[in-house]
Amino acid sequence: MPAEKYDVAIIGGGPAGMSAASILAEHSVKTLLIDENGRLGGQLWRGSAKPAGVSRFINPLNNKINLPATTGYRNGSLLVHSPACVLGVFPENNILLSSKEEGIKEIKAQNIIFATGAREKVRPFEGWTLPEVMTVGAAQILLKNHQVLAASEILVNGTGPLIYLLAGNILSRNGRISALLDRSAFTSLLAATRVMGGQLSKLGQGCSSLGYLLKNRVLPKYRRQIIKAENKGDLIEATTVEISSDGTIVSGSSQQYKTQIIAVTNGFVGNIELPQVAGCELEYSSAKGGWFVTVDSSMETSVNTIFAAGEITGIAGGDKAVVEGRLAALSILHQSERMSKRDFDNKQKPLLVKRNQYQRFGTYLNHQWAIPSREWDTIDDDTIICRCEDITIGKLRSWIKTGFTSSSVLKRATRCSMGNCQGRTCGPLIYDILAAYTSATNKRPFSVRMPVKPILLGDLAQVEVIQ
Repeated sequence: MPAEKYDVAIIGGGPAGMSAASILAEHSVKTLLIDENGRLGGQLWRGSAKPAGVSRFINPLNNKINLPATTGYRNGSLLVHSPACVLGVFPENNILLSSKEEGIKEIKAQNIIFATGAREKVRPFEGWTLPEVMTVGAAQILLKNHQVLAASEILVNGTGPLIYLLAGNILSRNGRISALLDRSAFTSLLAATRVMGGQLSKLGQGCSSLGYLLKNRVLPKYRRQIIKAENKGDLIEATTVEISSDGTIVSGSSQQYKTQIIAVTNGFVGNIELPQVAGCELEYSSAKGGWFVTVDSSMETSVNTIFAAGEITGIAGGDKAVVEGRLAALSILHQSERMSKRDFDNKQKPLLVKRNQYQRFGTYLNHQWAIPSREWDTIDDDTIICRCEDITIGKLRSWIKTGFTSSSVLKRATRCSMGNCQGRTCGPLIYDILAAYTSATNKRPFSVRMPVKPILLGDLAQVEVIQ
């Protein structure tokens, strides 16, 4: 079957992808918007308020987008393919796409925009693999998408705005907070105000969230970290300690809490696997949350006609993703001579100013989420890092001490990242561990191959070889 052809294929239907789709649709560009989930919007927008009288639509961009999340929906020049999974990207912008309704097919696009978003990261501790431990994002998805509390009583631990948002949402649905433990210091909240220029609304939201918690007698405790979780009958007990600014444990600070569910978070990492398969250049920076896709001011990657937008160019939140999605779409319009240079420059300049503002806030957040090097020493040797292959941090430390100081050699030695998740969970942790224990300058992410996501062998056997 010949490949379906589009002017632009957008991979990812979150804030960045939808922002790009909005602009391209306004200019009648033949565009395919692909998302893995049954509803568009990404983790940030999915389940948010929808326009009155419109079922399964989301409307995050001042009525510029009204896209239902259903395979085959067409709005003028825009086609939405959701849920669908991209298995790989090949030379000349050939895309291998898999969906339940249509099986596997080939897509060819003149331009590609990667807007694949991010996934949550967790600071590992003994017992973090228990079923009663979940990420803050997972608990929030249950609330937003399904109006379900993970449990009637929840302990929340981590850093950043999400822990306060989740705690407030739990209370608003008559849940109880066993404890709200912030890894960062209280002074870091004050420091945030200095990097939130142009984001006063977010500052107001943060103050409102904190005020709501205090009104309900939930007092956050700062510089607290769970170091152990274990089952105690029908409950789970969390042992917590105070962490100093250099990552060491404050003597005598241990405290236990019993609860039903523990929700934890420690930042995000970009989903860079598809851009990596496509040959896009990557860089590593703790200020940007780890590995990210390098782009120029037009959001174009090192591969011509391939663009990247959102968290995969550096973790900084939804506002930056919206701006970068718009920048990528405008660049495609300009390069395809659908927009004059004058119009492009007039639209691009203010967006770049906003992007710089959001990047500064992102740098602040990534600094707060960073685990100090000495803190890794406090994690017990038996703590699992690679959940799929049961690889502990003690085993990783021993191999690193013998000279295995890159992700690729650790993978060969220990089988870390070879399990079902292919390193999506343990990979970011291993990069941080290597940064803490080595001074190696030849950092490289784990290799990625097609298919990027699991696929049935029977389905794969039906695919014609892409030359």
